[in-house]
Amino acid sequence: MAVWNFENAAHLLRRACFGGTNAEIQAFLQSHSSVSDAVDDILSFTGSNKRPPTGGRDFYKAKLKQKQWWLKTMLKATSPRDALREKMTLYWHGHLCSGFIKQPEASYMATQNGLFRRYAGGNFRELVRDFNRDPANLYYLDGISNYATDDGIHVNANENFGREVMELFTLGISQLKDDGSNDPAYPNYTEGDVHQLARALTGWVNIEKNVGVWQSYAWDGGQFDDNGDDMPDPITIFGVQNNNFKIGADVAGTADDVLKLIFSRTDSVGNVQAAMHLCVKLWTYFAYPPPVPGLKTTLAGFAATLVASDFEVIPVLRAMFNSEEFYSDTAKTRTVRNPVDYMIGQFRALGVKSDGKTLNDSEYLVDMLADMGMELFEPPNVAGWPGGKRWITTGTLVSRLDFSRLLAEADAGKTFLDISTIVPVGSSTTDPGTCVDAIIRRVGLDDADPATYQGGVALTSAQRTALLNFITDGGSKSQLDLSDASKDDARILVRGTIALVLQAAESQIF
Repeated sequence: MAVWNFENAAHLLRRACFGGTNAEIQAFLQSHSSVSDAVDDILSFTGSNKRPPTGGRDFYKAKLKQKQWWLKTMLKATSPRDALREKMTLYWHGHLCSGFIKQPEASYMATQNGLFRRYAGGNFRELVRDFNRDPANLYYLDGISNYATDDGIHVNANENFGREVMELFTLGISQLKDDGSNDPAYPNYTEGDVHQLARALTGWVNIEKNVGVWQSYAWDGGQFDDNGDDMPDPITIFGVQNNNFKIGADVAGTADDVLKLIFSRTDSVGNVQAAMHLCVKLWTYFAYPPPVPGLKTTLAGFAATLVASDFEVIPVLRAMFNSEEFYSDTAKTRTVRNPVDYMIGQFRALGVKSDGKTLNDSEYLVDMLADMGMELFEPPNVAGWPGGKRWITTGTLVSRLDFSRLLAEADAGKTFLDISTIVPVGSSTTDPGTCVDAIIRRVGLDDADPATYQGGVALTSAQRTALLNFITDGGSKSQLDLSDASKDDARILVRGTIALVLQAAESQIF
């Protein structure tokens, strides 16, 4: 078990939640006796029936309203438990993807967001079952048009959802190598399985009261001719033949045959494929991405926990957050912050108050988030955001720098950075070096101070010198006049230094 200290408390809060100020991290540290005690606390959250407002009949306004509501909900999460619920809701949004782009009703995305919040720490298999009938998914992956013809011949089953159920949502494309990456020599399914599963998933072609409704007339359970020989062709998935495959516990006939097949499928060494796939994605999201030598063994242990809990997610999160590897140097330095983690993490680290909508009363945070490459409710495709180093491009990096500058300059209005909580505002003679060190410590990038170091990549002495050169205005100031927060030294030099620290490469990773 990892030692329970400030650095690991900060790491747990940053990764599982959205971080906090040094004072909040210290309070979190003091209020728990060990890593396991803290993990049990943050995992005591439950699902929630909250969901974004549907937003009325104007599609554009409805989209904006939902994005603002969710960002505000994440930004204003009042406890680590609430923050983790939102972080898991965001995780499911990137795992089981849908987007506004194919929706006839904006309310469908609000409904799906509520589904993810309800299952934030729930049962993975049950979530997939409900996701199958989720209206936003039915439109995004064309399940709404996947029906058997009524002339006795099933043709052209829409394979979009059937393919993604296996490739992206449950099994993954292949079993894993020792470093946790995919091994194409051992595929987890075949093209034939995709086609046959698409046939089994026909029938979800109606939506009533914001939920998909299965229709027997549109279903091909294996009674139709699939190959033109004028004979009915039972469905065969993973070599198992049945004429009653479908997903849905409350539909007529044998229920859940497809999910039983998928969630019991094992790879060549006996690991349950769906468990391995989910653990790879959860570990990548909360800890670090493969490939890393030996990672498969670690993931297999988590997968065994997931299977033992019958695919309940909380137990596997507990295993991950309690593991030594979660607190390793690799875990603390290998991941690029996604835009939500970057934006909300900086708000919380600096203790910035905000209404969740505006920055300097002009720019919408949701638009800035989109400019950084993460537009809520509108992932780039069904695979979600690629993440990792791909978060940083010449365009998105400029957007991060702009956000940092605007956040540091927020000295009035509904979004306000109170610099007096960081540097000694009220003093007419302040040492510039003291200010630089206070700013670096505030965001946890000073590894010489165990009382505030948060475990990432610390700033170097050369970087500190560069910051000191800036805050002294090229060396012309031996003292700063911080007698008034509105004076130039505080308004320009201190806030500018804060912006530079947030813009450093070390602030983009965690």
